[in-house]
Amino acid sequence: MENEMLQVTLSNPDGIVTGLRFHDIENLLEVGNDEFNRGYWDLVWSKAGSPGTKGTLDRIEATNFTVIEENEEKVELSFTRLWNSTLEGKQVPLNIDKRFIMLRGSSGFYTYAIFERLAEWPAFNIDNIRMAFKLNKDKFHYMAIADDRQRFMPLPDDRLRGRGQALAYPEAVLLVNPVEPEFKGEVDDKYQYSCKSEDIQVHGWISTDDPPVGFWQITPSIESRSAGPLKQYLTSHVGPTTLALFHSVHYSGADLILRFQQGEPWKKVFGPIFIYINSLLDGDDPLLLWEDAKQQMVMEVESWPYDFPASEDFPSLDQRGSVSGRLLVQDRYVSNGQYISANAAYVGLAAPGDAGSWQRECKGYQFWTRADADGYFSISNIRTGNYSLYAWVPGFIGDYRYDFNITITETCDIDIGDLVYEPPRHGPTLWEIGIPDRSAAEFYVPDPNPGYINKLYVNHSDRYRQYGLWDRYAELYPEGDLIYTVNIDNYTKDWFFTQVRINDPLTKLALFSTGQIGKENTIARHGIYGLYWLFDVEVPGTLFFEGNNTIYLTQTLSISPFQGVINCRSPKGAGAARSEQEKAKKQDKEADLRRHRRGWSCAIDAAIEGARAARSTPLKELELHNRLEVTVLCDRREVMVWEVTMLGFSGGKRWFRLQGMVAVLGSSRRSKRWSWYWDVVWSETGSPGTTGTFELINGSNFNVIVENEEQVEISFTRPWDVSLQGKLAPLNLDKRYIMLRNSSGFYSYAIYEHLEEWPGFNLPQTRIVFNLRKDKFQYMVVADNRQRHMPLPDDRLPKRCKELATPEAVLLVKPVEPEFKGEVDDKYQYSCENKDLQVHGWICNDPAVGFWQITPSYEFRSGGPLKQQLSSHVGPFTLAMFLSAHYAGEDLVLKLKQGEPWKKVFGPVFIYLNSLLDDNHDPLWLWQDAKEQMLVEVQSWPYNFPASEDFPKHNQRGSVSGRLQVCDRYVSDENISANCAYVGLAPQGEPGSWQIECKDYQFWTKTDANGYFSVNDIRAGDYNVYAWVPGFIGDYRNDSVITITEGCVIDLGDLVFEPPRDGPTLWAIGVPNRSAAEFHVPDPDPKYINTLYVNHPDKFRQYGLWERYAELYPEEDLVYTIGVSDYSKDWFFAHVTRKVDDNTYKPTTWQIKFNLDNVDQSGTYNLRLALAAANVSELQVRVNDPKADPPLYTTGVIGHDNTISRHGIHGLYRLYSVDVGGARLVAGDNTIFLTQALSSSPLQGIMYDYIRLEGPPSSNSNT
Repeated sequence: MENEMLQVTLSNPDGIVTGLRFHDIENLLEVGNDEFNRGYWDLVWSKAGSPGTKGTLDRIEATNFTVIEENEEKVELSFTRLWNSTLEGKQVPLNIDKRFIMLRGSSGFYTYAIFERLAEWPAFNIDNIRMAFKLNKDKFHYMAIADDRQRFMPLPDDRLRGRGQALAYPEAVLLVNPVEPEFKGEVDDKYQYSCKSEDIQVHGWISTDDPPVGFWQITPSIESRSAGPLKQYLTSHVGPTTLALFHSVHYSGADLILRFQQGEPWKKVFGPIFIYINSLLDGDDPLLLWEDAKQQMVMEVESWPYDFPASEDFPSLDQRGSVSGRLLVQDRYVSNGQYISANAAYVGLAAPGDAGSWQRECKGYQFWTRADADGYFSISNIRTGNYSLYAWVPGFIGDYRYDFNITITETCDIDIGDLVYEPPRHGPTLWEIGIPDRSAAEFYVPDPNPGYINKLYVNHSDRYRQYGLWDRYAELYPEGDLIYTVNIDNYTKDWFFTQVRINDPLTKLALFSTGQIGKENTIARHGIYGLYWLFDVEVPGTLFFEGNNTIYLTQTLSISPFQGVINCRSPKGAGAARSEQEKAKKQDKEADLRRHRRGWSCAIDAAIEGARAARSTPLKELELHNRLEVTVLCDRREVMVWEVTMLGFSGGKRWFRLQGMVAVLGSSRRSKRWSWYWDVVWSETGSPGTTGTFELINGSNFNVIVENEEQVEISFTRPWDVSLQGKLAPLNLDKRYIMLRNSSGFYSYAIYEHLEEWPGFNLPQTRIVFNLRKDKFQYMVVADNRQRHMPLPDDRLPKRCKELATPEAVLLVKPVEPEFKGEVDDKYQYSCENKDLQVHGWICNDPAVGFWQITPSYEFRSGGPLKQQLSSHVGPFTLAMFLSAHYAGEDLVLKLKQGEPWKKVFGPVFIYLNSLLDDNHDPLWLWQDAKEQMLVEVQSWPYNFPASEDFPKHNQRGSVSGRLQVCDRYVSDENISANCAYVGLAPQGEPGSWQIECKDYQFWTKTDANGYFSVNDIRAGDYNVYAWVPGFIGDYRNDSVITITEGCVIDLGDLVFEPPRDGPTLWAIGVPNRSAAEFHVPDPDPKYINTLYVNHPDKFRQYGLWERYAELYPEEDLVYTIGVSDYSKDWFFAHVTRKVDDNTYKPTTWQIKFNLDNVDQSGTYNLRLALAAANVSELQVRVNDPKADPPLYTTGVIGHDNTISRHGIHGLYRLYSVDVGGARLVAGDNTIFLTQALSSSPLQGIMYDYIRLEGPPSSNSNT
């Protein structure tokens, strides 16, 4: 495209801008870059369910070129790329149309893109969408993004090793030997030049050569950008690079991932934006180019919406509508009931949602304006559709949303009149800290470390953009944390702008906890705000005193310097807070409180005495008030006394004893610490990650379900209603406990129910916890070869231990018992797979008593037979885990949507206690007895005694049998019996989906030597049959849906699994068993051992093995030669990062060298990569060219298994197939390069299960 001023060269059919010729300058773009790396649209995408905010980078290379319009006034070109099912997993499922427009007499060009997905296409995520330009680094050295944010910039060469020193994360470098000495000692980081969306209208670069030339990116409207006017985006940065960002997760995290479900159609137009190029006559001040660019920006804004784009998907002015009105604020504690004009309020239309949802909305369009001093607003040029009207008002907390949706039609002009916003308020303000403006800029921002500055921000209003300010907190408060005294301190001087760490890790149960929130990276990215959060904490008057009071705000997560909270206003998470009370009732409340406190102890004593008087009754139900403690006794022929302490019918337990023995559980009758409880961890829909709000399941109702000579079953229920929204998990919960005659133990199960109309939420974890007496139970048993005397919980206190790389791992430096000195303790060292986690617990030696948790079936646990769960650990704790994300990540978080009913029974599990008759027997016999009891429980499954109709008995279940065979013609001409294969029924899904299934039930067995299997006692429902076979890669799924009915017996006959295979095996590394155990697992550092695993087959459970890689390969990475190397000795069990210094790590590249006698140059070889685990990793594959860019194949960012840090040998199984064209190989020596490319942490990495190179398909079957 060219006119009288400019020539734009684009590649055909890719649609990449390869050249910009302006006057006599041949190319404004960087000619040293490959043509595909000069001016391009790109996106980052990942498969549905992928965790985190990174994925596969796709430089959008088109496949078709069309001239849309060509006349004297305009040229519009189209570069399209269409998607079909053959591209699944290789390319983002989108039809993409990139458009470029040039107008007569225009000193620039326009570009926009149309993205479309069809309903039937697979689900996926998008993290980033942008247009990038890489300018000529020899010309463009001066960057401008605002009047007060412009400067001469370092060269890209200054960021290279030797010239730049990497800092706390990859984007930030200290310039130690720059090309131009003036930049020495400065920090360069692209995030220092971010802007909020409303302010990114023009930015770019100036070449000060004669004649001066400017390159500018102008965005006349933010309607197509994600997340509204405050969302922060990258602009221009060292390169010289100029970006047009339309969607990103920066300063927001996973909340801003664009997630599409299958069945969800979507289309969106991004842009147009204008690339403007200007110049001056020789001798003029080059900065005049910036002033001209701003004037051009105003002209483009006034021309919006443009009338020249040819696409019907971009509506012109007469196809849009407008909305106007007035926004008022009503806060009776501020203006005595008078309305306040919402001066300078942000008012906008965005997709319908909850108040404030616009800051996370990224699929549709948004249209925003600012109200005038009287609160009047007008929003013009709105696309047709349905919207909610949102607003927020500087000076007031909270978010406004108009109660009714607004439908925009062509040319409509809607006046909605006066709107009244009532911000959150319960009473008058007693005090406040900060200004409610969604920013922490008013608080104290320190000067940076003089060794880490950006000169632009010295004495600048945006000084928070300096690097490393988080480190200044510990310098200002070296011993104690910040203390702020209301009415004395000044928040501009005495309230640090971000709360980044605590001094005392021994925190107690809080009045309120946000749970883990936010992944905005605002601190690391030099921002002053991210997403806005508002929390209301009700503080009972009983917690206050007359006189001095203190509120403690603890930021409890502290594994990174970048974790923290930025306060928009006052001490309340990231929101504004007020301590409020209604003065009119203050004196009455205080009098009531004094009367209440005087009568409290008498009420408790009376209730306890009442319980004692009821001892002769088998089960006594008492009416309780004021959440008092009582004891309810169940006595069955003096075999066992079960003492249940309820805190206001909460169902929590404190005491448990065998006849003739003192309490087994960890706290006395007067203790307030729970020792036995069910709990959940939950979070609201859309919350990222695997953590949330910890909630003890406290019942509110108590019922006797069964009471007879043979059985007692009691129920503690907790119903849910909308008044509890945001406070408790939206579930009806029913906890059951059963005791049988002559049974040395009791059973527990729970029924969880979510009604269809209730709000969606996430459930990362649920379990039962038993905390035993530490003075009695000190010997733990998890398996025959995993049992030992254990350290005390006191040994994990700060003065007795040293925290290691993760909070769970500590080095015992001064334990109570010296024998444990120098050992590592970590609960994850005692994890087990579901299939093996049937009995575990503790032994007390004096008297000899065992406490065992027996799980007779894992049908109700998540993730299938290989899912790993915690068992028992120092405390002494014993856990019954039902649902967790351990060794899997967010893929195993149970996510329920609004409109999705759900019910599930967890358990029953059996708590078994045993003892020896005299002291002459070895206490370890208790373990043998517990194993025998476990077999009894397994044989009794499903139990016939639980009273709930939600737990089906044996005659209400069905069974499935059959035979599984394997067909692999390159191994055998005949079908092979699937010996020891895992075969199971699980909810319908894709092959292998069972390992991330967590909502329903699974039923598994193993085949015999001939491949025969029988799966029994299956709950009624619809299932798929899944299988995987040790010795073969891939997953099997039978195509038919199996419907189980009561009493059914289904014979499936012969099933045949054809594992992935294209050609004969040329070579292989490892054993396809979904584990990395067969590879080289090094000995641990002698300073960090667990003596249990010395000379143990599970030596991979030792701490810190990831550090051993750099010791084994101090200079060069692993090289494995086929036919020479031995994978049990020469293939390190985990492909980890390489430690450079204490805080720096770098990627590692492993080589596989092999020889081929001859190569089919026209054939396709296939590299099979079966992974046993992955944690925030990217595996790149290159063949015979270690520097190939892009690589032949990349997985994108995969995994949050945390298997490396949690001492596992596998996480989730992943299988990748890489086509290798014969032209890439040579006869003779070849090398495959496997690069784990992400390296911000020592705990990132991959575990391989099996690697195989296949030749091209052969007509010979058994090759």
